[in-house]
Amino acid sequence: MRRQASKPRPWPSRPTDHGLVTDTAGAEAAVPDRANDARQWRLALIVVAAAGIARLVMASVVPLFPDETYYWEWSRRPAASYYDHPPGIAAAIAFGTALLGHTRLGVRLGANVLGLVGSLAMVALARRLGGGRAALVTALVLACMPLAAAGLVLATPDAPLLASFAIATWAVTRALEREPGTLAEIGWWCAAGVALGAALLSKYTAVLLPVGVALGLALDPRLRKRLLTPGPWIGFGLGVAAFAPVIMWNAELGWPSFAFQLEHGFGPDRSGTGLVGRGIGAINRELELLGGQLGLVSPILFALMSVVVLRALRYGRRGVGDPRRTILASIALVVVAVFAVSALRRSVEPNWPAPAYVPAAALLGAAAWSAARGRWLRWGLGLGALLVGVIYVHALSLALPVDARRDPLGDAHGWDSLAEVTEEARRDLRERGCPEVWVASNRYQEASALAFHVPGQPTVFSFNVRARGNQYDLWPRFEDLASPGDCLVYVNIDDGWARSIATDLAERFASAEEVGAAHRTLRSHVTADYRLWAFVDWAGVMRASDP
Repeated sequence: MRRQASKPRPWPSRPTDHGLVTDTAGAEAAVPDRANDARQWRLALIVVAAAGIARLVMASVVPLFPDETYYWEWSRRPAASYYDHPPGIAAAIAFGTALLGHTRLGVRLGANVLGLVGSLAMVALARRLGGGRAALVTALVLACMPLAAAGLVLATPDAPLLASFAIATWAVTRALEREPGTLAEIGWWCAAGVALGAALLSKYTAVLLPVGVALGLALDPRLRKRLLTPGPWIGFGLGVAAFAPVIMWNAELGWPSFAFQLEHGFGPDRSGTGLVGRGIGAINRELELLGGQLGLVSPILFALMSVVVLRALRYGRRGVGDPRRTILASIALVVVAVFAVSALRRSVEPNWPAPAYVPAAALLGAAAWSAARGRWLRWGLGLGALLVGVIYVHALSLALPVDARRDPLGDAHGWDSLAEVTEEARRDLRERGCPEVWVASNRYQEASALAFHVPGQPTVFSFNVRARGNQYDLWPRFEDLASPGDCLVYVNIDDGWARSIATDLAERFASAEEVGAAHRTLRSHVTADYRLWAFVDWAGVMRASDP
């Protein structure tokens, strides 16, 4: 009896001998008819718009987190770069505050617009791979993934990074659809290079994009010849040229930002002593990294994305399937691998590998699933939607019975009350005849949050004594701006170190007094304890050992 050959898994498109992608053959299996494709594309756009509106509503309701007020401080002092990151998020915040003022929604508007732009680029990328159905699935994945649904609400560098990353990835796939060396192909590589430059101006992890593209071009035998054509190199050159101001800023100041990020991600292991202690620390950090990804992406969607990425890499190495998918999978692999290596030495924040999900989500949307695997996709979307719903409901109502000091939302709440107590201390000093009353803290979190919430949004200093380096180290300090006779309100977390700093400061003023205690609260429960001091009549000098 003759054995029937098994049918290969359908791909939405097939490569030619040159690695050039054409929308024929396999595309017919993924796109049965134009009318249905157009309908699914419209539904994808509706899902993207609805998710964007939901994020904008959340952005207008949830209080700002200290990191957001820190980036807002950057936007008030434009520069070519900053200590922690390039200037992308500062520019996005400046865009929003120019339209809506220095308000909560003004700070987040630019990031939310970029989140919408990035989502559109991702569903457009998926449509190139698998038609309207792929775009719709990808739009649903983004709407149901906590990383996007919650993360893109906030004004952080991830918003401009992911938007630029998505546009660059989409442009790379368009370049692969053109014959190597043609003007059309070079034009798309140039577009990808410009988007890469925007990504590099947002966050340094964007450098992993060209690394992933290069790996994909080398991995797939149909694409290797493109490494010898000018297009990819011209695009990369444009990206580096756009990034040049950040390089020059760092060079002028002694490379503070580059040094900080390298130490932050690949510094020495301090988890324990000896080989066993370091090994246990590395295992714990890897498990924490995995747990963070399962929480931000949802467990089922994370597993499905891993499957489609690995499958695309396997097909690419064999020179079969869609070569565009090889590139996308290589980008995702490089991002995840770099942070997995980083976790061997230092803790990795859960959002750091976020760029990997730009290509992975598009690959998931364009994948051809059996009936059984299709059910897993639906379950993954359902679980993700449930997680997003819980996050949104808790953010709006604080309904979950989480300890206030452990609730992540606690970092965003209570700053108004602390700012009110701080302003009362300022008013008291003005009534006592102080010509100028300044405000200071010891960490960028308190300094930036007070700068935003204190009436008039005044200049606030951060002393950074035994705190990690940050942008306040590069800005003018109290002694640079204050005049003899000025007064100071010092606000800090209530601990022994805060009191030590206050004692040291008292030697530089004619008089000092402890104003009292203050608290930040969430659901009437204390999330953090603070103490305030008032210093009167600055002597006009600071010793070298001072903050």
